[in-house]
Amino acid sequence: MKVRIISGLCLILVSLFLIFPQATRAQEEKFELTTPYTKLEGTSSFEFEVTLNYKGAVARVFNLSATGPKDWTTYITPTYPKDKMIQDIRIDPTDYNNKISVYTAPPLWFMPEPGEYKITVEASSGELKGTLNLTAIVTAKYDMSLTTPDGRLNTTATTGKDNYLTLTIANTGSAPIDNINFSSGKPSGWTIEFKPNKIDSLAAGGSQTIDVSIKPPAKTIAGDYEITLTASGKQTAKDVRIRVTVETPTVWGWVGVGIIVLVVAGLAFVFMRFSRR
Repeated sequence: MKVRIISGLCLILVSLFLIFPQATRAQEEKFELTTPYTKLEGTSSFEFEVTLNYKGAVARVFNLSATGPKDWTTYITPTYPKDKMIQDIRIDPTDYNNKISVYTAPPLWFMPEPGEYKITVEASSGELKGTLNLTAIVTAKYDMSLTTPDGRLNTTATTGKDNYLTLTIANTGSAPIDNINFSSGKPSGWTIEFKPNKIDSLAAGGSQTIDVSIKPPAKTIAGDYEITLTASGKQTAKDVRIRVTVETPTVWGWVGVGIIVLVVAGLAFVFMRFSRR
């Protein structure tokens, strides 16, 4: 009877010795992903620093992946140098500074609307797995362009007349621009008018043409002048400088020619009259 009891106890002890190291190892192996900032705010690109916290008995290789918004560029790099995109990392239990950088940005041709965009980072090795949810907060970017349709920043104008120029205003930002008014910086006596002279709101990616009437005074001396045309919205403003070459009306050119002809004729008449004497 005693032999059976002792044998049973021995079997229990052996089983415990076999199971306990595995249980101890399972308890010792821990893994998680952490970051000091789960939300970053900006207008174009975002970079998160993520720490891989691994506690275990042996070194492990962890597979890495990062998923961002559709069409965005999202990848993982070492914290230094950052010229390599990595898909895994080897972590030794004695290392306490296992950090990676998670980069994400929309394509250059796409301006995302303001709002929150989710990024998911995962790292796994066997049964160990860590997941971290990050948020890129896109703030509104206000910007616009103001130029002529063909990009030329010069024009000609006749004195005393309305001379017309076309401008194109475009919202190159990520949010609407409101209450856009037009104004000008011009030489004294000039008249510059815009049609329309106000835009209530211009959506992101939108554009509109503006007709500009430029009228130099009748007595303006022919030559080159500079005017400044400005579009001022509630959120931002833009201006463009235009060189204006002023020309006198054609009728005055003929008047000048006539005067010259009369002067020449008068001189010829005087010369002929006195030469006969």
